[in-house]
Amino acid sequence: MATPPWWEELVGVSDVLADADRAEVKSWRDPAIGTLETDEDDVPPLTVRLGTLGRIFGEQSAQLSHEQSRRVLRLLEQIQAEGSAEDGTAVATGFFEALLNTWDKGFDLGSVWADMGPNSRAHCHAWNEFTGIETPGWMR
Repeated sequence: MATPPWWEELVGVSDVLADADRAEVKSWRDPAIGTLETDEDDVPPLTVRLGTLGRIFGEQSAQLSHEQSRRVLRLLEQIQAEGSAEDGTAVATGFFEALLNTWDKGFDLGSVWADMGPNSRAHCHAWNEFTGIETPGWMR
C-alpha cells in the first residue's frame, strides 16, 4: 500500500509521531526478511497507521507542544476537506476514532478541541452518537 504524499509532513511534525510510525511499519513487515531490501510500499493500511498516530497523539500529548498539536490537527482537517475521499475517511476512522478512544481512557480532548476543524468535530460528534456516548456541552 502506497504512502500518501502528505504523510511525511504529518509525521514530521513531531519525533513522537515519527517514532510511533516507524515502529508500526517495522512491526508490520516480516521480520524474516532480515537484511534483504524491503519494499517501501510494504506498510500497514493508512487507517491503521492513522489509528496509531491518534492513539499516540492522545497518550503522549504532554510530549507535543501546543503548536505541534495544532499543526497535526490542521493538517488532518485539510486532508478531510481537500484530500481524496479515501484519505478523508482514513483520517476520520483512523486518527479521530483512536483519539476518541484515548479520551475514554483519560486524554483531555477539551485541551485540543478548539484547534480541531469542522470536519474533525463533526466526525467526533457522529462517532459519539454511533457509540451511544453523550456529547458533552463543551463539544457543541
